[in-house]
Amino acid sequence: MKPKSLLLVAFALVALAQLLVPTLMISYKADYALKGKEFNFEIRNRQSRTSSSIRGNSLWLHFEADRFKVRDRKDWENSQSVFVTFDTDSLGYAYVKEVSKVQPEGTEDWLKVKAFLNVSDSIRNRMVGVRGNMDRVGYDYLRLSFPFSSYLTENAKARESEKKFVKAMSDTLKTISLKVHIRENQYAVGELMVDSVRYSDYVKGL
Repeated sequence: MKPKSLLLVAFALVALAQLLVPTLMISYKADYALKGKEFNFEIRNRQSRTSSSIRGNSLWLHFEADRFKVRDRKDWENSQSVFVTFDTDSLGYAYVKEVSKVQPEGTEDWLKVKAFLNVSDSIRNRMVGVRGNMDRVGYDYLRLSFPFSSYLTENAKARESEKKFVKAMSDTLKTISLKVHIRENQYAVGELMVDSVRYSDYVKGL
């Protein structure tokens, strides 16, 4: 085989490897996560600036479990990486059992996420903020940014139905949740549910 042909073959093999390796890694991580525990994350569906919304081809979700109370804000930095351990409550929904600066031991039910300091949602603190004395405002919880907050929708044709879905999310009588498998910082997103109906079926019925 001529040197030029060998060079082309080598180039093709390198290009193929660059395509296959990321795909295999994603597949491995997904398979690994699916062997972990499945958690059911309840979605916050109240009408507020922190409720879920639609942007582009994705539903951006806010979870009831994305906040964790802390005793002293001085122990934490804004936008720092933390290790979050999950558990399930009596109703079957996921909640944050512990937030730590070091990797948990003795459990596989954890993710490494970004944590942000949030101002206490009280009239007194908001008034203090208006006066400009932000140093007096207490931070009483961490807002956790989960990597599965963005739920990819099926296609652009369903946009109107999806908008109706987001509007329906303000109905506090509905229970909306997302199933996620978690295992040692790997996760696999499952079904988005409205009460006991899958999201895809619910949208079709709107």
